[in-house]
Amino acid sequence: MLITDWEIKELDDSREVSALIDGFRLWYRFPKSFSFSRTGDPFLAAALLPAMLRGEPLQMGLGMTVSPKLLKNLPVLQNIHRCWNPVFRAVPVEAHPKPVEPLNPGAMSFFSGGVDSTYTFIKHREDISHLVFIQGFDFFSGAGEGPSFSAEDISDLAQLSYKLDVGADLLSAFVRDRLSETARASLTRYRESGSGASLLEEALAADLQKIIAGRTIYQERRFAGVRLRPETRQLLEQGPDGESLPKLNRRLLEDAYPLEIARRDSSIYGTAVARNWGFARDSGKVLIPVATNHFAFGYRYNLSRNLSQGGALASVALLLGFPRAFVPSSYSYSQLFPLGSHPLTDPLWSVEGTEIIHDGSEARRVDKIQRIAENGPALANLRVCFNDMNVNCGHCLKCVRTMIPLKLLQAGPGPFPPLPSNKVIAKMRIAGAIEMNFFQDNLDLARQSGDAGLRGALQACMKRQKRIDLLKDFDRVILGGLFKKTHRMRSRSASKFYRIGTTASHD
Repeated sequence: MLITDWEIKELDDSREVSALIDGFRLWYRFPKSFSFSRTGDPFLAAALLPAMLRGEPLQMGLGMTVSPKLLKNLPVLQNIHRCWNPVFRAVPVEAHPKPVEPLNPGAMSFFSGGVDSTYTFIKHREDISHLVFIQGFDFFSGAGEGPSFSAEDISDLAQLSYKLDVGADLLSAFVRDRLSETARASLTRYRESGSGASLLEEALAADLQKIIAGRTIYQERRFAGVRLRPETRQLLEQGPDGESLPKLNRRLLEDAYPLEIARRDSSIYGTAVARNWGFARDSGKVLIPVATNHFAFGYRYNLSRNLSQGGALASVALLLGFPRAFVPSSYSYSQLFPLGSHPLTDPLWSVEGTEIIHDGSEARRVDKIQRIAENGPALANLRVCFNDMNVNCGHCLKCVRTMIPLKLLQAGPGPFPPLPSNKVIAKMRIAGAIEMNFFQDNLDLARQSGDAGLRGALQACMKRQKRIDLLKDFDRVILGGLFKKTHRMRSRSASKFYRIGTTASHD
């Protein structure tokens, strides 16, 4: 896998640094007032796992140097990931070594406004000088306002290709029937071997552009179950034609494929930047907004976010080159499991001029929330919801498991709506073992606080989930997955979509 064509662009209010990796131009944009790395280190951090997945040597283009310290650590990094998931293979890295000096003074910490990053900020407030807020890892929005469609608008190629290949919904069938022979052939090649991503992106972009520019794609049955944005529904009710019809078709595709197709709407990100900028300013710190298209890059290889997050965060830290870069932990030492950002792996991305520090694993999530609850401004800025990065919905699992300890600690609701009733909490679905650990922590806190209502609701919720998990294990071990296979047949899905995860089990 070749990393080449390093490039810098001066934009209106920012600077873009990019390189070509396996035919994909990966870019990072940040304010012009900051120095940046001119080495290959950031792009090596992003490309290592894709190269290991392909089993291809990593080759740095002419003039792109790599830190000797990072080169020395790469075999250890690769061995860890290979032990966690044997699908990855050790690959050689061909690069000219050159030590790296610090670029920007101070210390940075990644900051989303969530529990983990807010805890690390409070803990190291005296040391941290800059907060780095990233757009383009957990979500990605495109640039521009027009309805035209390009390859850069495909934010999740792996999942989009899956839906267009085997999706049973009427819209996916509609789009599939209108794909060119070139797109169909590229789709088959990509789905079978993972190769030809660039050809598939270009072919799909051309076909989707034709669909957008054609007749209206809306039919009530075709979009049944699709949650349309208010602005989309308003445009639909106006009965658009002429220039407004392609705009409507584009919005309809964005709403139907919210993760797979980038929305051309930067207002959500702008609001989040303004909110976190105000928090940083009031705290005497500097916010650095960084935009990137890493979201699309990682999903091009079908790598899960849990897996690719370590390399993605390291790439930004190495690009900015602060002497110290704090990476907030997601889990405590008692809950550790293989993850892309991990106490074992994060420090191994360090170079001579930048120490990358995995921080906060000494605290459980409830401990972090208690610390945040003691800090009024931090609590007011707390945002945990994946549905909207600026508003906590109060209903999703992430919101509820944050609101419960706030109530038990009598910290006030903070920026959350009222907590759902105990009856609703008792019927919630817990997704995975790590979520069960978070609920167990909340249950322990409910017992300590003497809240019998919440204690009962949490116990009922966890018992229900354990019964479901037990039935799944029975089906898998005793019945050979009969129930699961029957469910798949009823859903008319030829296969299930899986991400490549940190471990061999599917994410």
